[in-house]
Amino acid sequence: MRLRVLIFLFALPALACENSLSPEAIAGTYVLRRVDGDPMPAILYVSDHSRVRVLSDTLVFRADGQGTRATLLEIEPLNSERPNEPSATGTTFSFRIVGTSIEVAFYCPPDANCVAPPHLVLRRTDGGLIAVSALSARTPLAYEQTAR
Repeated sequence: MRLRVLIFLFALPALACENSLSPEAIAGTYVLRRVDGDPMPAILYVSDHSRVRVLSDTLVFRADGQGTRATLLEIEPLNSERPNEPSATGTTFSFRIVGTSIEVAFYCPPDANCVAPPHLVLRRTDGGLIAVSALSARTPLAYEQTAR
């Protein structure tokens, strides 16, 4: 019995390391598939002046803790006759692992008034990531991993 307990105690840390989250483990490309359960394209958020629909959103995580985001939005003005305005953006970010979460911090330009990070909080799922917290966006945001 003592031998089994000792084997278990020595094997437990090795098993825990296998399942640990690391930048290397999540490195890859992730494509947004659903916003709060709605398939793409989906309403990301609504303000007093506009409705913002996300047409595509791609996150690329690198093993060095850095990444990029490419987003295509359609902005629909609510109080005017103006046509919908497409908006393509690309940005860089850093990320860190905190327990079972991935915290993303988008870079803030000099002299800008930015909200403190984390700007996205994600968790790993089978086949991707899910954002449980995202500034100004409906959540959860479900991302599918499309490349390693």
